[in-house]
Amino acid sequence: GDVGNLPTHLFLNPLKEGDEVTLNLEGGDSGRDYVVKLVSKGQVSEDGTRVVSFAVNGERWFMPVTDQSQEVAGGRREKATNPGDVGSPMPGVIVGLKVDVGDEVKEGEPVATLSAMKMETNIPATASGKVSHVLVNVGDKLEGDDLIMKID
Repeated sequence: GDVGNLPTHLFLNPLKEGDEVTLNLEGGDSGRDYVVKLVSKGQVSEDGTRVVSFAVNGERWFMPVTDQSQEVAGGRREKATNPGDVGSPMPGVIVGLKVDVGDEVKEGEPVATLSAMKMETNIPATASGKVSHVLVNVGDKLEGDDLIMKID
């Protein structure tokens, strides 16, 4: 999604457990305020993800995220080197995934969105076929050529 109204310090520096911020994402006096509190961060699983719990205006949300601060099996991200591999065109943060495992895609169709320097870039499918693996979550930080998904 659009991160243009997100304050830069929140975009670059994650909240700590118990931190609470008020965001006005529509901008100005006409926008709606959202009170966001980071409630907890679960344990890192074998695949490097953890479940993060937020309260947004008092409503609890649970979100799986990839934790880059923990060393997991494999350590570094695999690079996109094979036909059908979809890689990151530049360093940035995944802000949207448009397909799931099992979806049929056509070459050139947007499959993910990357934010770099607060500008969003659609990442196209490199081949036509079925998505066999999605290796990232929204919020993951990537380097250039990091593997995002595989298309068979």
